[in-house]
Amino acid sequence: MKKIVTFFALALLAGVMVSCNNENSPMAQDEKVAVQFTGGINVSTRAAGVAWADGDKIGIFMTAAKETLSANSIKEGVDNVAYETNGGISFSPISGGKTIYYPIDGDVDFYAYYPQTTVNDYKVALNVADQSKQEAIDFMYAKTTGCNKAIPQVELKFSHQLSWLVLNVQAGNGLTEDDLENLKVTIEDQNTTATFNLVDGTISDEGNPNNITMKTVEAGKVYEAILLPTTSKTRKIVFDLNTGYDAPFVWTMESDLKGGNRYNYTTVKLTRTSVDIMGTIESWNEVKNINENVAL
Repeated sequence: MKKIVTFFALALLAGVMVSCNNENSPMAQDEKVAVQFTGGINVSTRAAGVAWADGDKIGIFMTAAKETLSANSIKEGVDNVAYETNGGISFSPISGGKTIYYPIDGDVDFYAYYPQTTVNDYKVALNVADQSKQEAIDFMYAKTTGCNKAIPQVELKFSHQLSWLVLNVQAGNGLTEDDLENLKVTIEDQNTTATFNLVDGTISDEGNPNNITMKTVEAGKVYEAILLPTTSKTRKIVFDLNTGYDAPFVWTMESDLKGGNRYNYTTVKLTRTSVDIMGTIESWNEVKNINENVAL
C-alpha cells in the first residue's frame, strides 16, 4: 500500500458498531439475497497506506442478531469467510470462496477483522515481532448489527486496534545525514504476542517480550513500528549509528500505548552528546506530544 504523511480521526478500542438500515423494500419472502459489503476504515488511513489494496482480505462472521459470537449463533455457515477488495471499498468473495447470503427471515449481525487468518475459538493470535510488512500486522476490527435482506448493503467500519509509533530522525550537532545512513532503531523489551477476542474486541495474553527493530521507511530519516497497547508508561528506544565508534543513543519514551493511537515524534535530533526529541502523539486517534526530550 502507498505511504502517506497525514493522519486521522478517533478510533474505538473495541471496534465500531454500526447498525444496518432496516427499511422495507419489495421482495419475495423466499428470495435468496447475497450480502453486499463495503469496508470503510474508521480513520483516514492505515499504517500500510491510504486505502485498501488490491487483494486485501478480511474475515467475516454472521450471527443471529443480538447473540454473542459463537458456534451456536453462526448463521448460514458464515464462520470466518474470506472476502477481498480490488483496491476500492467494496468486498467480494475470494476466488473459489463462499458467497455470503442472508437468511430468508430475521436480522443478523456481522463481525469482521483484518487481515484474515486462522481463528481459534473466535480468537486471533497477534504477533508484532516482525515489522518488515506492517500491513500484515495492522490489525483492524468491525462490528455491524441489525441487518437483513431487505437492505443487502452492509458497511463495515474498521478500527485500528494496535498502536503506531513513528520517529522522524534528523542529524544534530556533530553529525551529518551521511552519519545516519546505517542507523538502526530498536525498542527494548516489548511484548510481541497477544490474543484478540473477536467476541468482545479485547486484547489479552500479552507476552514474549523482546527487542523490536523498527521498520526503516527512509534510511536515516523515518522509522516506524506497530506495537501492542500497554499501560506501561516508559520504554527505552536505542539509536545505533553502526559506525563502529559511536555508542548507541538511548531515549526513554514516557507514554503508555493506546490502541488506535499514532505516536508521531516529528523531530528526533541526534547529536554527539544527546538525542533531542520533539513530537506529536497523533491519531489514527491523533495524540500529540510537543515536548522536547533528551536521551544520553
